[in-house]
Amino acid sequence: MPSPELGRRWRAARDGLAVVHLDAAAAGATSQAVVDAQATHLAAEATLGSYGAQEGAAERLAAARSALAGLLDPTLTGADVAFHHCATSGFTALLDAWPLPPGGRVGIVPSDFSSNLLALRARALRDGLELVDLPVLPDGRIDVDRLRQGDGPAALDRLDLVTFPEIPSQRGLVQPTAAVAALCRDAEVPMLLDVAQSLGQVDVAAAGATGGVSAYVGTSRKWLCGPRGVGFLAVRPDFVDRLGVPAPTGYTARWEPDPVAPGGGRLVAFGGVGRFDVGEAPVAARVGLAVALAEHVEAGPERVRARVQALGGAARRRLDAVAGWRLGEDLDSPSGIVTLRPPSGVDPAAVRGRLQREENVLATAIDETRARDAVPALRVSPHVYSTLADLDRFAEALERVTTRPAP
Repeated sequence: MPSPELGRRWRAARDGLAVVHLDAAAAGATSQAVVDAQATHLAAEATLGSYGAQEGAAERLAAARSALAGLLDPTLTGADVAFHHCATSGFTALLDAWPLPPGGRVGIVPSDFSSNLLALRARALRDGLELVDLPVLPDGRIDVDRLRQGDGPAALDRLDLVTFPEIPSQRGLVQPTAAVAALCRDAEVPMLLDVAQSLGQVDVAAAGATGGVSAYVGTSRKWLCGPRGVGFLAVRPDFVDRLGVPAPTGYTARWEPDPVAPGGGRLVAFGGVGRFDVGEAPVAARVGLAVALAEHVEAGPERVRARVQALGGAARRRLDAVAGWRLGEDLDSPSGIVTLRPPSGVDPAAVRGRLQREENVLATAIDETRARDAVPALRVSPHVYSTLADLDRFAEALERVTTRPAP
């Protein structure tokens, strides 16, 4: 297993963890330093006032935005990144502001997260858009060859936007994002990439380096091991001024009088990603994310990715066929997300609940509501702090829970 010393260090930083935590794809385990940073900021709010404490955290928050920019895309700086409530709210904000013509066409995939798909459908209903599935292989990955050939309704020269999750939450596959981004760049089709499940476990910047990704959305709480309640979005500086205002507030736009305009004026967005600013926010959680990002960068993103991917592979080898559960993706998938499809008559949600209650093991149950291509499964997602012993314990617990009656 790569970087054993890194694994030991990250486990020691989480020595209060009282469960077998194999659920990073839901919410990675935060370090004690992340918890302490949040508590310290809340104490500062109590003594200095909330806005005074926020001013005191400005440098740390700026560093967090710069760290995110560096992980996402070599053309971005911290000024191109804005915090948001979560990945879903960031996606919705960007989509609402996206310059799509009436009757425009948006390329999507069957593995789009259900919340993103709802936002897409709402915008489609509002503006008469057509949502078009990109060609995919049987395992759900985008078929780059067919996309390059430009055949069918999803031909890039007929699309106004392409959007998809780099890694879906319901299956351990990784999209060929860099190749798709390069095709979008050449076709001059904007691309909005959801990195909620990918940033921290694969090299997102490889797609950014093609120049084909216009914007990104992601979250703190998964593979970055930050707090809940913080997301982010980022937009390339050569694209951001094409976007509108998603939710007009005093933080995002101003009113410019114009006597000849309908209503006597017009809404003018603030420059750059400032148009997506959220005025009221849990600043302590953002400070916690800043610490988590500093830990991630200090550990070495390449080393983190290598260990996560190795643990994912080890989990597939160890868990496939345990008590009749079978893998939901290829054995050699480069993802830290592992899915197990149940034997006949077994309910993944019931098994997940029993694993937590009876065995003190965390995993996630997947159902058909998560995405159009989702099937019932149990999701296991180890992180840097996980061990082969954790996988053995999970396998043994899964065997017991699956084969013995519920108490």
